[in-house]
Order: sequence, then C-alpha cells, then structure tokens
Amino acid sequence: MKITEYGKLVRKARLDASITMLQMADEMEVAPSYLSALEVGRKKIPAAFVQRVREFFSKRGIEVSQRATVFDCRPCQTDAR
Repeated sequence: MKITEYGKLVRKARLDASITMLQMADEMEVAPSYLSALEVGRKKIPAAFVQRVREFFSKRGIEVSQRATVFDCRPCQTDAR
C-alpha cells in the first residue's frame, strides 16, 4: 500500500525526534502494527488519534501539521492495543 500524507508526516516527525515506531507505540499505548496500519492507509485515522499524535510530538518540540490529515481522518473511534 502507498504511504498516506499522514504517514509521511508522522514518519518524518519520528525521524526528526529520533523515535522508533516501537517507542512511539509504547508511549501512546497502542500496538506498533496499529501505527503502521495508520501510516500506510490500511486503517482510517480516528480524529481523536490525530490530536494525540500532535500532542505527542508537540511535547518534543515538533509540530505536525493537521492539513495533511484532513482527508485521512474519520470520526473518533476507540483505539485498541
């Protein structure tokens, strides 16, 4: 599958912060496979999760634009580990 615009932003932010997908998943209390699925478009991105990601990177001084996520998001769902 093709990486989404959201996936590109998150991957770049992770690299800029020197954080692995596993580290991010652990800190956000989700499965690494869930993060991967969001990045490559296998799962729709819950709107509430977008905010969690923005806060995650904001704490590290990295701004993740919401612009690229608008078309990838859908209303809030429960995140499962």
